[in-house]
Amino acid sequence: MLTVDTPASSSCTDAGAPLALAAPALPRVFHFRFTGSGREYFRIWVVNLLLSLATLGIYSAWAKVRRLAYFDRSTLLAGARFDFHGQPTAILRGRVLAVVLLALYNYAFGFSLVFGLASVAMLLLALPYMMRGALRFRLGNTSWRGLRFRFTGSVPHAYRSYLSPITVFLLPGVVVAVMGQTPWSALPVLLYLGWPAMYAAMKRYQYGHVAFGDQHTTTELPTGPFFGIYLRGLLLASCLIVLFMGLGLLSIPLQKVFAAETAVMAIGVAGSLASAVVAYLLLGPYQQVRTLNLCLPRTSFPGVRFVSTLTARGYARLQLKNLVLTLLSLGLYRPFAVVSAYRYRLAHLALEVDDGFDHILSSAGTDGGAAGDSSADLLGIDLSW
Repeated sequence: MLTVDTPASSSCTDAGAPLALAAPALPRVFHFRFTGSGREYFRIWVVNLLLSLATLGIYSAWAKVRRLAYFDRSTLLAGARFDFHGQPTAILRGRVLAVVLLALYNYAFGFSLVFGLASVAMLLLALPYMMRGALRFRLGNTSWRGLRFRFTGSVPHAYRSYLSPITVFLLPGVVVAVMGQTPWSALPVLLYLGWPAMYAAMKRYQYGHVAFGDQHTTTELPTGPFFGIYLRGLLLASCLIVLFMGLGLLSIPLQKVFAAETAVMAIGVAGSLASAVVAYLLLGPYQQVRTLNLCLPRTSFPGVRFVSTLTARGYARLQLKNLVLTLLSLGLYRPFAVVSAYRYRLAHLALEVDDGFDHILSSAGTDGGAAGDSSADLLGIDLSW
C-alpha cells in the first residue's frame, strides 16, 4: 500500500512571540505495491507453457512479453501502474542470435583453429554492443505515468564495462583449444579473482545511465564493497564444501553394504544435488540481496532516492519455502513462487522523494529523446530468457 510520510505542522500560540521558522519539508516515502496474484499468473503461465511446447519454443518470445506485461501492469507506485510495450519479434531475434552465437563458440574450434579464433573475435566485438541493446530494449519499453524510461549508456562505455568479463569468460575455452589440456590451460581461471571489480563496472554502467524523461540517474558505486560481498560468499561456500566433505567421510561405511563404485556414485550425485540446492537457497539470495542493497541506495534521480530493506535471511527462507512447495507439487507451484518472490522484493523497496512526484513529472517534461531512441525497437534485442 502506498505510504506517505508528511512533516507535522507547528504553530505559535503566543500572540506576542515571533513567528517560528518553518521546518524544512521532510521527504515523502512511496512504497511499491503488487496487485497481482499467483492464481492469475498461473493461468498465464499454463497457457505460455503449453503454447511454447506446441511451437517448439517459438512462442516463448510472446510468452515473455505476456509475463513482463502482467508484472509491470500489476506494479503500482504512487497510485500509477507501470506498463511494458515490448514486441515479441525483438525477443525472438535476440534468442535466435544467442543460440547462433552459442553454437559458434562451442563448435567453431572443431572446424579449424583460425575459424575458432575468428569466432571468438566476433563475439568480443558483438556482445558488448548487444548487451547495451538489451538494456535499451528493456528500459525503452517500460513506462510509468505515460513516460518511458531510457538507457543512455554510450557504446564505448559498453565496451569498457563488458569487454573484460566477456574475455574472462571466453579465455579458458580458447586456451584449452589452442594449447590442449595442460597445466597452463588453468591459468586464465585466475582472472576470476578480479571478477568483483568487473562486476562493479557493469553495475555502474547499468545503474548510472537510466533516464526518465530528461531526468537522469547518478550513481556512486565503489569497487571495494563488491569484493566484500564476494569474499563473504566465498567463505560461506568454503564452509559448505567442508560440511559436504565431512558428510562424505561419514558415508564411507556405505561401501561395506554396496559395491565401492556404487557408493562413490551415490555420494557424488547426492553431493552435487546438495551443492546446487544450497547455492540456490543461500549463495544466490545472499549475493542478490547484498548487491541490490549496495546498488540501489547509491543510485538516485534528482530529488529521488531508492530505499531497500531486503534481508538475505528473509529472502532465503522464502526461496526455501518456494523450492519445497514446487517439488511437492511437481512444478505446479512455480508460478505462485515467482509471484511471492516478486511481491517480497517489491514490499522491501521504496522511493524517498523530496518534493513529490508532481515536481518530478513537471521537471521531466516530455519524454526527451524518445523519438531518437525509437531505434531501440528496430535494432534493440532482448537476450534474456
